[in-house]
Amino acid sequence: MKKHLLFFAGLLTVVLLAACGPKGAAPTSLEDTPPNHYLRGMELVDAGNLGEAQTRFARALELDPKYAPGFAGQALLAALNAGALPAGKDREGATDAFRALLDKGYAKAATPAEKFIVAVTGVRAETAAKDARWIQAVEKWDAKGRVIKDVDEGALPYYRNVEALQFFMGKAWFEAGDYAKAKASLGAVVGTDVGKWHRPANDLYARIQKIEQAAANYTVTGVSWAIAAKDSVSRADVAALIVNELNLPKLFGKLSAAEPKADFVPADVSGHAFQVEIVEILKWNVRGLEPTYNATARAELFLPGEPVSRKEMALTLEDILIKVSGDESLATRYFGQDNSPYADVKPTEAHYNAVVNVVTRNLMETDLSGNFRPEDDLDGAELLLAVVRLRNAVNAD
Repeated sequence: MKKHLLFFAGLLTVVLLAACGPKGAAPTSLEDTPPNHYLRGMELVDAGNLGEAQTRFARALELDPKYAPGFAGQALLAALNAGALPAGKDREGATDAFRALLDKGYAKAATPAEKFIVAVTGVRAETAAKDARWIQAVEKWDAKGRVIKDVDEGALPYYRNVEALQFFMGKAWFEAGDYAKAKASLGAVVGTDVGKWHRPANDLYARIQKIEQAAANYTVTGVSWAIAAKDSVSRADVAALIVNELNLPKLFGKLSAAEPKADFVPADVSGHAFQVEIVEILKWNVRGLEPTYNATARAELFLPGEPVSRKEMALTLEDILIKVSGDESLATRYFGQDNSPYADVKPTEAHYNAVVNVVTRNLMETDLSGNFRPEDDLDGAELLLAVVRLRNAVNAD
C-alpha cells in the first residue's frame, strides 16, 4: 500500500509542478520533444515500467505545460495505481485524481488528434481502475471519441489510427463480461486493413469465440465462467476444472478397484478453496500437476496460485488420455522424430510428445504462425476449450 501511495504522490507532484509553470522548458536535443516523450512513456507503460513512464510524461509536460497527451499519460498511470489499491478512501482519492487529469487533458487539447488521444486513454484508464461506475465512465469517453472529426492519424504518436478506440472499447466490454458488445467493437477493427490494433483485436476476438464455444458445453458454470476471462490460470484453477468437469472420481474410478489415496497433502493446499479438487488430482498422480520441492519452505508444495504454462497443460492432458485409454504407447509415440511440426518445440524436448499428442487430437491449438508457444501462460479460454474437448474425447459424464 505504501509503495502505491508514494508512487501516486510523486506522480501528482510532478504533474502539478509541470502544469503550473507559465512557460515550457527549453529542449536539449532534437528528440527532446513532448510527442517523443509521450510515445516513449506509453511504450514503457506497456512494458510495465511505470516509474520510467512517469518521468517521460513529466518531461513532456515540462516542455509544454499544456500538452494534453502528457496529462492523458499521467491519468493512465494514476488509474493503474487506483486499480491496485484496496477499496477505501485512498482508492477513491486516486480515482478522483485520475479523472481530474483526464478532464484537464481534454480541456487543454489543442487539436482533434489530442482530444482523441485523451478519449481513448479515458477508456483505458477507467477499465484499469474499475470503480463502481467504470462502465458508465467508459461509455462517456467512447461517446466523446466517436464524435471527434478530422483526426489526423499522423498526429497520434502512440495510437496510430482511430481504430484504437474500438479496440480498447472491445477490451473494456470483454473485461465487463459482455462478449456480444466486445465482439461488435473488435469486429470493426478485425475487418479493417492491417494496422497496429488489427492483430491484438483479432487475438482477443478469437479468444472470446473460444470462451463461448467451450462454455456453451459446460455443466459447472460457476467454476468455468469464473475462470473463462483470466489472462492466465493457476494450478488450482486447472485442478478444479478437470476434477469437476470430467467428474474425475467417476472417470478414474473405473480404472481401479480400490480408490488410491494421496501420498500426502502439501501444506499450501490445506484450507484452499479448491482443496478437495487438488487432493483428488494428487490421488491419481496427474502429470504436470505434481507437488514440487520448494527450497525456501523445505517441503513439497503444490503451489496452487502458480500459473500453468501451455506445455504443462499438454503434459496433463496427455497423462489423462493415457490413464483413461490404457494405451501406454501414447507416452513415447512421437519421440525420435527428426523434424518437429512446430518451430518452437524441438523433438528432443521433454514435452514434445505431449504437445504433438494434444495438437493432433485437437485438444490444444497452435497460433496462426504454427507455433505452440510452450512457455506462455495458459489463459482461461484455452483451459475451458481444452477440458471440454478432453471430456468429449474420453466420453466423461
